[in-house]
Amino acid sequence: MDDQKIETLDALKCLQDEFYHAIFDAKTATIAQTASTIIAAGELSPTERINIYRGSILGGITSALTNIYPVCVKLVGEEYFTHMVSAYLKKYPSSSADLGRYGEHLPAYIAEFKPAQDLPYLSDVAQLELLWHKAFNAAEDVFSKDGLRSLVELQDISEQEHARMEFCLASSVHLFNSSYPVHRIWRVNQDEFQERYSGEGSVDLSEGGAKLLIWRGADFSMRVDVLSDDEYQFVAAFLEGKSFEDIVDMPFNQPVSDILQRCIQTGLVIGFKLV
Repeated sequence: MDDQKIETLDALKCLQDEFYHAIFDAKTATIAQTASTIIAAGELSPTERINIYRGSILGGITSALTNIYPVCVKLVGEEYFTHMVSAYLKKYPSSSADLGRYGEHLPAYIAEFKPAQDLPYLSDVAQLELLWHKAFNAAEDVFSKDGLRSLVELQDISEQEHARMEFCLASSVHLFNSSYPVHRIWRVNQDEFQERYSGEGSVDLSEGGAKLLIWRGADFSMRVDVLSDDEYQFVAAFLEGKSFEDIVDMPFNQPVSDILQRCIQTGLVIGFKLV
């Protein structure tokens, strides 16, 4: 690449950086610098055009976050939520063309957001909503991919192959261990719950925490299930990539076969592989 092309690319990169700062770090100096590179046209000044574009961009991103975290919006109000994420947009710019993937750092950001310290459970509610969003958008499981086999084929497995067998969970599965009853907070703030049980939306934080399974069923219905300690440990072991042979040797308070059977019946375990 010759020097002239390199110089052109450097100038373009500089222009892009200046425009980015004018949108996400809207200070007088950054806006003025970017406005100086824009050719005025029509009745709007370059600064006015930048402000309109910034409002559109930030409004679109805020709207995307509102759709991912609707319960958080209900808990604090739309105006408060918009204020809370305004600094988040500057600290965590979008790195994907898909706004549906934006916002994964928001739960951690909320945990450090000082004005929200009076709502210590808010960060965990946000984490639950993020995992719900990820589970909802997870890829569909395909049995012809990566050696995934249907459970009905277990009858064809020999005893010698049992040690190589690895059960597989639905790809949408996520675990979350919260110190707060966030599943209850999440549930009572669903529109269908509020319509059906008007006036019964209070949650006592003294109920304690919960070990949760967030996933999408085979019929594409979404589930947030409360797990026992054994069930949580069992599913976590699968997600960590442990073989079934190793899981059988783990300490449980009930037979592993019983836990496995429940997971199969609910559709959580969808198949198996030989590894």
